[in-house]
Amino acid sequence: MKRDNALNDLSGKEWIKFTRTWFVCDSPRYYRNKPTELHPARYPEEMVAEFLRFFTKRGAAVLDPFVGSGATLIACAENERVGVGIELSTRYARVARGRTRNLLFPQAVLEGDARYIGKAGFWREERQAMEAAGIAFSRGLPQFDFAITSPPYWRMLRTSRGGVFSKHKQRAAKGLDTAYSDDPKDLGNVKDYRGFIEGLGRVFDQVRRVVREGKYLVVVAQNLRDPEGRVRMLAWDLARRIEAGRGRSKLLPNGDLASRIEGASATRGSRTPRPTARWLFQGERVWCQNTKPLGIWGYPKVFVPNYHHHYCLIFRKVENE
Repeated sequence: MKRDNALNDLSGKEWIKFTRTWFVCDSPRYYRNKPTELHPARYPEEMVAEFLRFFTKRGAAVLDPFVGSGATLIACAENERVGVGIELSTRYARVARGRTRNLLFPQAVLEGDARYIGKAGFWREERQAMEAAGIAFSRGLPQFDFAITSPPYWRMLRTSRGGVFSKHKQRAAKGLDTAYSDDPKDLGNVKDYRGFIEGLGRVFDQVRRVVREGKYLVVVAQNLRDPEGRVRMLAWDLARRIEAGRGRSKLLPNGDLASRIEGASATRGSRTPRPTARWLFQGERVWCQNTKPLGIWGYPKVFVPNYHHHYCLIFRKVENE
């Protein structure tokens, strides 16, 4: 490791290896984690660890605004990072707390709505404990070195997968959750696609306020096929919305998102102050799953893909021009 490496603790060889734009990650412990099985959409700790090691140094503060069953926090603890996870669901927050209890490296689970993490009041009760864990505050807001998460994939978890005995139906038969919740605040319950993208975008507008300038955000997302047979480019629609920021994006009539980057001055008559920083899209890494079972979708009439990859969308917080 060179001393002038300001981003991470990796060697040059390790750095280069990470920059390949695709990778396979099938966690050997994914199906052994029985306490997390209740959660219907987990991602592996090993995948999170790769991003932690590249985008942070040991001791860094990491945020996951949709922490779910706590995979991000486990990866943080195993790699000597301080993680903070936000979870709307009481059930999953309880699971995440149970997994992170008594770890050698401190982790925190906050039950709440991630749409408000850009407000000082959200953190007021937790500030003292977070500062004791080494997380700095500025103007009432924590200052994170990195954020990584996998938000809801719209209504995918509520979508039937045809007549076969799919994983969705297998979970239902076992009495396991097939959707996050019925909470109206849960973005996975938003019926309108445009409203869903905008709702997620506003969460990442708030995340921007608590991440240090020059640092990174990784959002794991996937395109999906809706019940009407249309493929929604969720990953790319979300990427454009995150980069555009609030009030600077629009959805085309066909439902896909196109960013409209405005000039230096705010829209005339707008009351929303122009933020001093923004997310700049830096590219993606494609996470491939090699052991996920294949479903016989569409047979024998139409092509329906088996989605065994996710897009890890990478953004950097930069000063607004």
